[in-house]
Amino acid sequence: ENLTENSAVGAEFEKMGPFIYEVTTHRELLEFDESAGTVTYSEYDVFDWCADCTWADDDGNEHDSLPGSTNITNANILWNTQRIAGIATGIEYGEIFAKAGFTHMMIDNDLSNKAPSIWASEDIDDIAAAAGGSKFGDMSVEEGVLLDSYQASLAQSGLDGSMAAGDYESSIVKSIYYNANDGYGTCIALTCDIGPMLITGMGAPSDSVTAARAALYGYSGDMATHMDWAVYSLAASKFAENGAGAEIVRGMDNVSLRERLEAVSGVSITNNVALNNVVFGAEGEALGDGFLSLTDYNGVPLHGVALFLLGAQSDAFTTMVHYEIGLTQLLGLADYSGGWIGMVGTPFDFPMILVNGEGTINADQWWQTAFGSEEPIAGGYFSIGLNQGLYEGTVDLSVEKVQEILYTSDYALTGDFASVFMYNELSGTTMPMTEDRTGFVMGGDVVDWDDAFVAEAYDISESDAAALRSWVKNFMFSTVIGSLLGFQYEGTPYTTQSMDNWLYGWRDAIVADVVYGDISNMDVGWVSLETNETYYGSDNVSTGDFSVYVASTGTGAHADDGTMGQRLMEGYINSDGDGYCDFKLNADGTVAEADEDGNFPCEEGEIYGITGHLPWRAPHREASTLGLLSDHVGNGVTELAGTIGDIGSADESFKYNLVGYSITDTVPGEMGEFKGIPMRHHTITLDPAENQIQAKLIGSGTYVDVLPGALPVYFGSDVEIMVEPITNMPMYGKSVSMFHLDLRGAGNMNPDFGVDTHPVFEIHTLSELPDDSAETLKCKVLKNTDPMYWTDFGGEGDCALEGTAVIDYITAILYAASISMIAFGGVRMGTRD
Repeated sequence: ENLTENSAVGAEFEKMGPFIYEVTTHRELLEFDESAGTVTYSEYDVFDWCADCTWADDDGNEHDSLPGSTNITNANILWNTQRIAGIATGIEYGEIFAKAGFTHMMIDNDLSNKAPSIWASEDIDDIAAAAGGSKFGDMSVEEGVLLDSYQASLAQSGLDGSMAAGDYESSIVKSIYYNANDGYGTCIALTCDIGPMLITGMGAPSDSVTAARAALYGYSGDMATHMDWAVYSLAASKFAENGAGAEIVRGMDNVSLRERLEAVSGVSITNNVALNNVVFGAEGEALGDGFLSLTDYNGVPLHGVALFLLGAQSDAFTTMVHYEIGLTQLLGLADYSGGWIGMVGTPFDFPMILVNGEGTINADQWWQTAFGSEEPIAGGYFSIGLNQGLYEGTVDLSVEKVQEILYTSDYALTGDFASVFMYNELSGTTMPMTEDRTGFVMGGDVVDWDDAFVAEAYDISESDAAALRSWVKNFMFSTVIGSLLGFQYEGTPYTTQSMDNWLYGWRDAIVADVVYGDISNMDVGWVSLETNETYYGSDNVSTGDFSVYVASTGTGAHADDGTMGQRLMEGYINSDGDGYCDFKLNADGTVAEADEDGNFPCEEGEIYGITGHLPWRAPHREASTLGLLSDHVGNGVTELAGTIGDIGSADESFKYNLVGYSITDTVPGEMGEFKGIPMRHHTITLDPAENQIQAKLIGSGTYVDVLPGALPVYFGSDVEIMVEPITNMPMYGKSVSMFHLDLRGAGNMNPDFGVDTHPVFEIHTLSELPDDSAETLKCKVLKNTDPMYWTDFGGEGDCALEGTAVIDYITAILYAASISMIAFGGVRMGTRD
């Protein structure tokens, strides 16, 4: 119960494992350049769960490998980035759901009051028509109807009954009966749809009410009170006779409900089950989906009319079946409810005179008013606007200012700036800005993101700025966006799935829909923590292009620089056959321009993205974060040059590439003996505080990679290596690596390890020479130390390098074995790091 949207502090963790996988590394030699002294090869791994493998803990106890089908609950690594990316869309959906509240209110009023008002106006028209009256007549019949109403009201009014025929001109009678309007084009006469509702709603005659009503309908003078009683009595009696003010609830008379709905929408539903489904929602549904349904969905008011319309737009047939209605009924109901919400056709207008206002208001106008000020119809403040929580009653923005904030300014929250706004909120500073603050640039000005800055940006008060910041961060990001992702895609901040899924692939509907725009295409939307050849559970969907490495052979140009065995550069090869590279680099290391479709066409087998840095720390990735990457990671060590691939110096410290996550130095220790062979002991202690690996795991190539707390995972490792000093070859390796998750959630950095963090993946690896292989090993070491030793990707003979060759021992220790269990995230969506 301690797992929340934004924090796992206080949650209980259960340590599970071991999960043991066999790793087969596939390498293909692409090029050997003798003069350059380099060899280029591609590489990918295939992971298979090992059913018969066991693992011995530090006490020597053997543990069987747990099945890869074992379910694990852990943080959804995509969650925060999806919430960040979804801010603008979430605000748009929040607007729709807010307008659904307006629509709910309008439909409830229509069914409760407008339908009876329509019927009352028709009755009043029929009374005159039955006696020969019409709007084209001399108004004598209509005057008589009003006088009859006047006489009927005397007992209630206490008047003397002195009003008589001729007291008012026919033009005034005609206005009362047929032509009166609110001054904005809405008819309010007794025979118009809202006339009886308006007249009755204003209340019984009094000094103030009579004056207001007389001004609307055109009567005055000594008989004004008398005429007001005549008008009110006629309207109120007929309005009441037709069921005005009825509470619209499930279980009410179905005939009345059917007639009311038909009167306001033009749609007749004779099936009582279907009728109640439409108005109140299908029974048994967790989310009420009727016109008048309301569900509190994780703190967000979810009105059923929005669900009806979203269903009608996306899948008409399923919606018809669900509500048990036909196509004509569906279209009519969609036009009616869609008109009120503003999603279909011409938006409907609500006459503000009904609430003592002026003009009309539609859903857009209502939302923009209520967002930044008081709710214009019911009064007070609604829960989706700026006047919420501590700021209720403090914000009073004009509609024009709200439009700037949401839609039209450079900082509009329904555009790309919404995600920037959220970055600034979580970091507490702006992204590096140009001098005129109109854009962002590497090395630009970084200033505090505070109320003063936001107030200046939007030209509002600092108090209003504080309310806006709270609305974006504490409401939209913390509450609404997650609820919307859950509503639309069943997304959650924590995910339960098998270990096989976690490591090797699962399909994320949000990625499929938002990134690829095709939620039904089962070939897209796949992500994984590790890069197997294909995604687990898919129909052989490739995980992306294979990695390419350029390594020194210690010959040619590298004959005298001591780099033999070192990986010099990394990149990728177009191996998946889709005709596109994931990206391309210019000669200067900057990202090349994509084509007009945003793609990078390339030939099959084309090598691209070659860099002398850790790929996720390369200069183009630093530039993609506007120069914020290294500070976010916690170290500036990115270059591959000088790192030892498979051969180190036994007596000196050497740089080592820890499975692509970090480059660090070993610490040489004392000489010892391992299985009768003298060895130099080396250790690595990698501080997780200096190795925040979020940018590698997210891999978006944008500022989201350095968003504080988006995926707050820190990599730490303790490694022991034994190096034989004659051959300088590692003969023993043991490591314990941990991926620490900051439990405090988005917006937090610099955790107190062990207090704010918890290891979510722990990897133990051990590789050593078998006792009976020492002599064979010596043979292989001595036999294969010529400059071309390691281009043997297999071989024959007593001293040939086999598939588990000595040169691969450290790779097995720190690359294959470790990454098979960890790679917490690695969400590269088609790109291998």
